[in-house]
Amino acid sequence: MQVMDEATRALNRRGISHASLSEISERVGVSRAALYYYFEDQQDLVFQCYVRSCEQMARRLSEARHQLSSAPEQVDLFVTLMLSADEPEFASLSEPAFLRQDQRNTILGLYEALRSSLAELLDNGIQRREVRPCHSELVAAAIIGLISWVPPSVHRWDRLIRLSDREVFEELRSTILEGIAADRSAPVSYPPFSLSPLALPAVRVFDPVALGEARKEAILAAASWLFNLKGPEATSLEEIAERLGVTKKVIYNNVGDKQTLMTECFRRAIRIYLDIGKRMEAYEGPRVDAISASAHVLAEASLREDIAPFRPFTGLEARPPEEQEELNASVKSLSEIYQASYNQGIAEKSIRESNARAVLECLPGLVEWLPQWFDAFDEDDRARAPREMAELFRLGLRPI
Repeated sequence: MQVMDEATRALNRRGISHASLSEISERVGVSRAALYYYFEDQQDLVFQCYVRSCEQMARRLSEARHQLSSAPEQVDLFVTLMLSADEPEFASLSEPAFLRQDQRNTILGLYEALRSSLAELLDNGIQRREVRPCHSELVAAAIIGLISWVPPSVHRWDRLIRLSDREVFEELRSTILEGIAADRSAPVSYPPFSLSPLALPAVRVFDPVALGEARKEAILAAASWLFNLKGPEATSLEEIAERLGVTKKVIYNNVGDKQTLMTECFRRAIRIYLDIGKRMEAYEGPRVDAISASAHVLAEASLREDIAPFRPFTGLEARPPEEQEELNASVKSLSEIYQASYNQGIAEKSIRESNARAVLECLPGLVEWLPQWFDAFDEDDRARAPREMAELFRLGLRPI
């Protein structure tokens, strides 16, 4: 259905604020009044897009499970079906908190059922020794996150890093099954990067400049966490202020309005990603270990409320042109750092032969989903998640 397709594209590329009924009606060439035949309001539009995406994934997973018997082959077919050029684009679950409580409960229930079904598939594979031992529920959520990340990300960066859908989709399938390591039986020995340099700084209480920077960083950290957890549209300045125990005026005085706050959160995220990229670059050891350590710390950072970088998941096309240009330049710098390390790993034979740009395009999707599932896992699972994500990227699913 053309209306649903356009609504989904609008959600993925421009975010909820630019997926209004007026925007959709203009793009599909019908009156706004005519859209009320399909949607009650904007919340219903978002809800229906999310429902359709859940139903798509559940249907394709069921098909994969019924058509094949081997767990890795079932996962591969599920991913293939979801990323097929013939499959309608599906909406990434970026802002569930925008929905009414009853709608949100419905969507989260559908996602939980999907995750449980995929985890059951993985558990069956582990029992039959078709899948290496892993935390099936965490890995299932990661696979859903990867599938959700890749389609909008390809459209997001295709003109910047010159990747086709097919290149990314094929490498995603290979990475999920085989990982990036050339020798999957080699011991995993990387020491995780410390998060201390990324945490809120110790404040020199008599230095007004340092105090101002610390206040701004605390505001950006709180805002980034809530934006990741709920989505920017569903997060108000009042909520951010309440989380910090301050007034909204303090946010205005130290950062600015909500749009300025989002821009500064983007910039903070890039600083964090570049810091991690530089440490990966300087890592002494095989490049597969360096990239595994990077994946580990990216996942760990995303689960830390005082660090979690704002994830540029959807809505980037709606940002001001100068901000898009700044973000693109930063992404290009990051891409070059990671590609250089990845290609070094291929040359030293610690990383298998593959398309570095396409594989690395999948890496953010490995960790971007974590805040959305924060409440679905207990403290022990959250502590285990970074290692599981790094091992999935390094080793894939197949037994060693």
